[in-house]
Amino acid sequence: MVQNLIVPVILCGGSGTRLWPASREKHPKQFLSLMNDFSLLQNTMRRALRLCDADPSALVTVTLASLRDSVAAQLAEIDETATDHILCEPMARNTAAAVALAAEYVRRVFGEDAIMWVLPADHHIANENALALSLHDALPFANNGQLVTFGITPTRPDTGYGYIRANMIDAPVLKVEEFVEKPTLETAQKYVADGNYLWNSGMFLFTAKSVLAHYKMLSPRILEDVVEAMKSGNREPNAKIYGQIEEIPFDMAIMEKSDSVSVAPCNPDWSDIGSWESLWEIKSKDTNGNAADGKVAFHNAHGCLVQGKDRLIAVAGLENIVVIETEDAMLITDKTDSDSMRALVKALKKVGSREVIEPPSMTPSQPWSLVKSLPSEQPYMTKEIVIKAGEKKSFDAQSGGLCLYTVLEGKATFSIDGMIKHITTFESLNVQATAGYSIINRGMDDLKMLEVRKTKEDGIYFGTPVVPSEQSIAAIKKLA
Repeated sequence: MVQNLIVPVILCGGSGTRLWPASREKHPKQFLSLMNDFSLLQNTMRRALRLCDADPSALVTVTLASLRDSVAAQLAEIDETATDHILCEPMARNTAAAVALAAEYVRRVFGEDAIMWVLPADHHIANENALALSLHDALPFANNGQLVTFGITPTRPDTGYGYIRANMIDAPVLKVEEFVEKPTLETAQKYVADGNYLWNSGMFLFTAKSVLAHYKMLSPRILEDVVEAMKSGNREPNAKIYGQIEEIPFDMAIMEKSDSVSVAPCNPDWSDIGSWESLWEIKSKDTNGNAADGKVAFHNAHGCLVQGKDRLIAVAGLENIVVIETEDAMLITDKTDSDSMRALVKALKKVGSREVIEPPSMTPSQPWSLVKSLPSEQPYMTKEIVIKAGEKKSFDAQSGGLCLYTVLEGKATFSIDGMIKHITTFESLNVQATAGYSIINRGMDDLKMLEVRKTKEDGIYFGTPVVPSEQSIAAIKKLA
């Protein structure tokens, strides 16, 4: 059988509440580096491309419009061509809408026979070889029109996952008999003892043609609304229409209704890292079961997870405690009490706490500094700024105007409306202030830049080319 093109599709939504205070609404857990030097999103991207041997330019990522710049910046750190296909949902409508959006986009760009490998952005896989074998086994079924899901062999009775029932015969891919929603603890214990139940991983494999046919038959309104919303743009659907789409998971809208669903059982040491307890489970631990990052001391402590930032954190005489320190917040909680954790974050959001919305780097203790404001007789604001190595500065969209940046020392990477541009010493770039953007320092030394900003009301005219005008260059030289 001829192998069709495999298109990895990464679903990168998330509200950033379950791993607070490390994750935030504007910086959810998929952007965190929890296991190595790469974020969960970057690890998912690297794993997907490696296992299915896809080119980075074939990667499709579905995210929220508000997270687009962060997604683009992280993907570009691995390969800039991976930012070619970022689809931006105007608002979260759950995974049924996200998968339909991706499927219609893949059909238009890569063809209806392309195989979509749908992956959550925030999962951890320790044994990639096991997942690779399951992917290999599942491909012929996907090619034949089946909707294939990947089922994880349960290691414990867990109420946080959905379950898949299948007759566990000795075969690499099985027919799904039933999808079961998150059970009670007693029911989960029965499932594990039964031996015919798998955890629902949220990873899927199918052709664009097959899944779109299932939408037309089982959830036609969702697909109709997605296609209508895409008339305003393949990558940025119309917000008004998209907001009317039913908010429902892909499992419920399609998988549970179809009679053409198969499951590939696998045991890749998988975790969705859905809580501090699940992170503790996959972390390296000492002889007392304590996991620590940063400057941490334990005495008579057992089963604790501690992540320090700058100061020494000492834990004595306690069990199953989580201590998480960030630049602007500290969490101390019972590792096993996820209900209280959710209630806490919900209450903080209700009172408008900045610490659950903005990441620490967007609070006053930013990893960049204003060196000085430079005097000028002209009506534009000129600043010299420094961005430290490995850090970035994000700018919100403004009502109008342009910003002119000139690098004095180092190399700057700009993430502008999903596009990546680089400038180095004595090079300049104009940026429309009507769009949010980020400046990233990927070098080893401080990035020093000159920023010249004028508003629309000032009658700005720097022009729009990447290369600034002679008048702008003369003004910069005079100010410098």
